[in-house]
Amino acid sequence: MTLPGISIRRATRDDAEELAALLGAAFMDDPVSGWIFESEADRRRLHPGFFRPFVDLVLAAGLGHVAGDDEGTALWLPIDVRADAPSGDPLDAAVEKAIGPEYFSRFSVLDGLMADHHPHHRDHAYLPLIGVRPDRQGTGVGTALLRHHLAVLDSAGTPAYLEASSERNAALYARHGFRRMPFTLDLPDGPSLYPMWREPAAR
Repeated sequence: MTLPGISIRRATRDDAEELAALLGAAFMDDPVSGWIFESEADRRRLHPGFFRPFVDLVLAAGLGHVAGDDEGTALWLPIDVRADAPSGDPLDAAVEKAIGPEYFSRFSVLDGLMADHHPHHRDHAYLPLIGVRPDRQGTGVGTALLRHHLAVLDSAGTPAYLEASSERNAALYARHGFRRMPFTLDLPDGPSLYPMWREPAAR
């Protein structure tokens, strides 16, 4: 189910560059991104390259959606808790290459916190990134993206997990059935993230 007037389509590899740029713009004012990239100028310059490895990962191993005319995107990864962890991490290498060792060291702190606290009790769909183009924020694009895939997860009986990067975002996700977990992810001298879990709605 999507909102009237907002179409949703599946992303393809041809969308990768545009989606990385979209996420770069969408997260310019995000508190967690501001903690990683303390310089606004560096954040603006490095953001597209920073998000590109995540886009590539999801388009290869998960599912991406695009709203309207590249107005927003949601990236989902299926999490199989029985699967062995891959040896090495090509994602880390790609991120470090994109943003340099200084900023990568800060990203590694965030990445470690998220990995250490990611739930492993049940298979689920993970939403690592959802972003809306700045000129379309607050117009229902994010809601349309959420509703679209949550309806699929509900039909399959699949729970979902994410980390909200602000209280405001957490409130949005709560309206769609996500519930905050009993802990936060606290960055050193920085903002907190709010892990949230969603049980599938009754069919």
